[in-house]
Amino acid sequence: MKRKLTISAIVLAIVALLAGYDAYRATQYRIALLSMDPQRAPADGQSPVALRFKVTDASGQPAKGHSLYALPKGGGILSASRVVTDEAGEALYTYYPYKASDLQPAKDVQIKVIDESNSVFNEINAKTTVTVPLVQPERSAKSNHNLDDIFGE
Repeated sequence: MKRKLTISAIVLAIVALLAGYDAYRATQYRIALLSMDPQRAPADGQSPVALRFKVTDASGQPAKGHSLYALPKGGGILSASRVVTDEAGEALYTYYPYKASDLQPAKDVQIKVIDESNSVFNEINAKTTVTVPLVQPERSAKSNHNLDDIFGE
């Protein structure tokens, strides 16, 4: 029994050391939003928002070749969920907002960005969250078409 307890304690200590190492590595990288164009996007389901991020290490040097994963919370889609940073440590995402309606009005969307490249043993990653402000799109004039127009009557 004492041997099992000792082995369990050793395994637990090793796992804690590995997790501690990954937690330390996560603090060595920063993800920053460089630009968002446009600053306030219409929630029309088709107007793209360009988001440029930069990853730097603890000394401020660009982190090239890091794989970033992004996930929008609150609606909309990204053209790609995973992007690799370039030589300058930058990554570009294109976000397409959801289409606002009377049932789902325009509201701000949170996009969480995670650096998947800095974790070695466990999934303890550097991350950031940005807010994309969405506005209600302008309504187009009502059409005078009806179902008879579909059938050519």
